[in-house]
Amino acid sequence: MKRNIKPLLKKHISELNQILNQYQVTDRKSLVEKCETDIIFQKAVLMNVGYIGELSKKLEDSFKESYPEINWRRLSKSRNIIFHEYDIVDIDIISTVIYKDINQLEAVLCND
Repeated sequence: MKRNIKPLLKKHISELNQILNQYQVTDRKSLVEKCETDIIFQKAVLMNVGYIGELSKKLEDSFKESYPEINWRRLSKSRNIIFHEYDIVDIDIISTVIYKDINQLEAVLCND
């Protein structure tokens, strides 16, 4: 039986949102621009996305099957690329993960 990692997922999503808010990043375009000019911001965002991707892999399959609108594969794959193939990280794809997949996951977790 998998442990309940939803509280930890919520924590990392909250931290990611705090980073985005602190830097006044509100959409995909501003995220990509900020990542290109601020390496510390970029690393903070990537680490949080990586953590969220890792934790999402540990969710119960039945939970994931209940929310097919979330691209679980892209979410977990982003984690693998960030932590293992960091030389090919595409910030534009990461922005999609954040503003689509993670936002959808956050909405699901808030209602769960």
